[in-house]
Amino acid sequence: MMTEVKEQLLTEHKINVLLIDDQPMVGEAVRRMLEGEGDIDFHFVSDPTKAIPTAEELQPTVILQDLVMPDIDGMTMVKFMRVNSKLKDIPLIVLSTKEEATTKAEAFALGANDYLVKLPDRIELLARIRYHSKGYINLLQRNEAYEQLRKKQG
Repeated sequence: MMTEVKEQLLTEHKINVLLIDDQPMVGEAVRRMLEGEGDIDFHFVSDPTKAIPTAEELQPTVILQDLVMPDIDGMTMVKFMRVNSKLKDIPLIVLSTKEEATTKAEAFALGANDYLVKLPDRIELLARIRYHSKGYINLLQRNEAYEQLRKKQG
């Protein structure tokens, strides 16, 4: 009974996906893959210079990010995401045409949570989005529960 009450006090979070890719064609392809998924909101940014402010405003549950973009190198973008206090815990899935193990290893070393060669299969993309979002939503709800507990004890 006590668990039910706690669960109700926690904020419900919808899966919120932000795709950062300079190619509108990729944005449209991913939008179509996610279309009809009632539990997923999709957002797309094609200008990498607007990626961080957009992510801060949207607070997505997962970020899909291209590696090869004009103006900003994708690996640099991963670094920026990981040092930003508002974005550092949001799961980041790198989308790239590069399949080299060294590129993947570098992305993971910089803080990427996952790596997909684009364009991935729809079923795999949905599974990874839901998996990473669920983990992040659990983190948000855990932090919320700790905060409620701290306020009650304080």
